[in-house]
Amino acid sequence: MASVSTLRLLANLISQAVDTIEGVYASADAAPPQLDKPWDPKDPSEALGQDPTITEAKTTLVAAAAQLLVTIRDPISTLLSISDGVPLLACLRTISELNVVEILREAGPQGLHTKEIASPSKVNPDILARMLRFLATNHIFYEIAPDVFANNRISSSLDKGKPSAVLFNKPEERLTGTATAAALMEMFGDEIIKSFAQLTETVLDPSGEQSPMKRALGVSSSESLFSWMMRPENRPRANRFNIAMHGDSQREQALGAIFKGMAFHVFMPVSNRAGKGFNWSELPSGGILVDVGSILPSRVVNQDFGPVLEKAKVHWQENFPEHIQKNLVEFQAHDFFQPQPVKDADVFLLRHITHDWSDEKTIEILGRLCDAAKPTTHLVLIEHIVPSVAEEPASIKAIPGAPRPTAPAPLLPNFGAASSAIYFRDMMMYNLGGKERTIANFVQVFDKAGWNLVRIHRIPGMEQCHIVGVPA
Repeated sequence: MASVSTLRLLANLISQAVDTIEGVYASADAAPPQLDKPWDPKDPSEALGQDPTITEAKTTLVAAAAQLLVTIRDPISTLLSISDGVPLLACLRTISELNVVEILREAGPQGLHTKEIASPSKVNPDILARMLRFLATNHIFYEIAPDVFANNRISSSLDKGKPSAVLFNKPEERLTGTATAAALMEMFGDEIIKSFAQLTETVLDPSGEQSPMKRALGVSSSESLFSWMMRPENRPRANRFNIAMHGDSQREQALGAIFKGMAFHVFMPVSNRAGKGFNWSELPSGGILVDVGSILPSRVVNQDFGPVLEKAKVHWQENFPEHIQKNLVEFQAHDFFQPQPVKDADVFLLRHITHDWSDEKTIEILGRLCDAAKPTTHLVLIEHIVPSVAEEPASIKAIPGAPRPTAPAPLLPNFGAASSAIYFRDMMMYNLGGKERTIANFVQVFDKAGWNLVRIHRIPGMEQCHIVGVPA
């Protein structure tokens, strides 16, 4: 009997995934979201799309569909299609800065002609139509009639949630108070495109002094990108970067996953099964948590630079006034490259800090914490983990919590294109001078900084992991 072809195996995986997804929606008497309809995050069908069964099926479907496409397509066409990404990003940035999504939201489902879309910004309606048609061909926006466009599920996710008139009248405040998507696409279409254009030159530079983004933006090798962004003339870039990296809705979702069941300042016993996150109930009552980098509004000792601490104080006062009144939180100005002043911490928590820095700098940061640690202190990093495309070696699988699901054949073990975001994020962090890490990378920097990596907690429904270490 002839063996089943790879094409048929991939098609079968797609069919099975569709059956699974339709089955979950049918059981809930609901329909999957429609591409040509605006995105409504409050729609029950959107929430149902986060069901673990659907999420798993979607991952397989995306991986199989992408692999089926590149398997059947000729290699040159595949390579040429990659070039679509640059102009697509540039178009997304342009339409976001022209507030096209908000104009079309106000126009409603009947859409609007490009002459009217272009009117508030006084741009050329012909080039606007050409950009929107390119985007619509890639399923972003919907062309109802020639030169008449409306939002669809993807384009409407870029909605800044403000009236278009307000956006045009106060352009400097366009992104303030918005979710991440618009700021992210504008940043990708600006700094990220420019920095990726410098990737080859950076890799070939034997000095290794400049990151691609510093090279693209003209930042000197002696100045950090973060300090450069804090210059008054660069504040618009810094504000956009901050919104893109730390959208309010995403941050609030992360808080619940990290600190659910934990009282501020005093660690309370909580039920926390393996694989559900760092077990805060292991810590003593009254234990001290040091949030290094001051990312989350949940800390005992909240450390960062002065300006960030001032914002943190406002956030605490507005959202957790009782903790301020009870003196359950301390704000402490600190540079994490300097000796750590807190010597009795039970936990040093760093959320999305180490990915900003090279291995050398990360070892320096973690080494300062190790110098101040007690024998019982835990180090908890909340970061993404880059999986190998191939199956992980036995030494990595032996770390508790390290093993992750592998894809069924003939998919790549890491689910291929369905996992592409973490690899893109790693390249983006290289542009910034940082690094997303594999488990092996984390083991190496922990070891050189004086820590043993003892466990990884994978959080269901979230990309971030809790990577736990103890003093070596």
